[in-house]
Amino acid sequence: MNFILYGEQYPMIKARLKKILKERLGEVNDFNVVNYNAKEDLLEDMVGELSLLPLGIDRKAVVIDYADFLAEGGNKEYLTRFNEETPTNDETIDIIYILRSDKILKSSELYKRIEKDGQVINFVNLTKDEWPAFIKKYFNDRGVKIEPKAILEMYDRIDEDLTRFINEANKLILYTNNITLSDVTLMVSKPIEDDVFQLSNALFRRDNATALSIYHDLQLLGSKATDSLIPMLASQFRFINEVRYLSKKGYEQNEMCQILKIKSPYRIKIALQNASKLGASAVTHALDDLYFLDYRIKSGKIDKNYGFELFLTNFPN
Repeated sequence: MNFILYGEQYPMIKARLKKILKERLGEVNDFNVVNYNAKEDLLEDMVGELSLLPLGIDRKAVVIDYADFLAEGGNKEYLTRFNEETPTNDETIDIIYILRSDKILKSSELYKRIEKDGQVINFVNLTKDEWPAFIKKYFNDRGVKIEPKAILEMYDRIDEDLTRFINEANKLILYTNNITLSDVTLMVSKPIEDDVFQLSNALFRRDNATALSIYHDLQLLGSKATDSLIPMLASQFRFINEVRYLSKKGYEQNEMCQILKIKSPYRIKIALQNASKLGASAVTHALDDLYFLDYRIKSGKIDKNYGFELFLTNFPN
């Protein structure tokens, strides 16, 4: 049988792949499963493998990961070859295509054939309303209790990133079998975007001490957190200017959310408040300072930590 597993939630795809292999093959090993990466392996090798009958075993599975040729704008030669030269209902060979994207080309002959004679499974992103139930079920399935407030805090901290959620959830499961709000607060770090948001708000309140405190907390997370601060803070300032411009044009907050592709009107509200505290010229000047600071850091003319602390201390200058 042929399968297509596609979507942006790869952890779900991986779990379903494991289940399919177990159901179809029983014991899974290196003899009955052949894995290919369509980005790296040759087309001839993959097509050739699909034509080879299993030797010494009843059934085999061929997994073709990164099957980008199935996506919109994918490689037409690959689509044609796989469609013309691979078996449809061979009882001895299962072909499993994995596309790590939602942009699948449903009009292709290969897709239509597998949809008709095999299985096509789409792993859609969870909605905001679905996440709490999913989080609760994930822990319950593993014999772990989690209180309602902890579920909401977990959702806020993982930024709708399934891979991040699974990593953080497994860490919590090793820590305790009865997860509380304080456990999530202690064990799961906030997304850096939230910290940058709070840092920029502190600057607009002229609360430079709080901004420095947030920065020092981020330093404890290592260079991965602090290296992205300048571009992310610059993005916050540009966002302020965009909101200011749309407000002057007479747009309402909900309309701004749609134009700027922002999920929560709260960010628009805060941006408007911050815009009223500092003039457009001051924000533009701050952006120029950040770009100049970034240049000096990358050219080795100033230490990045000292330079960024100096920027926070002197804002607005």
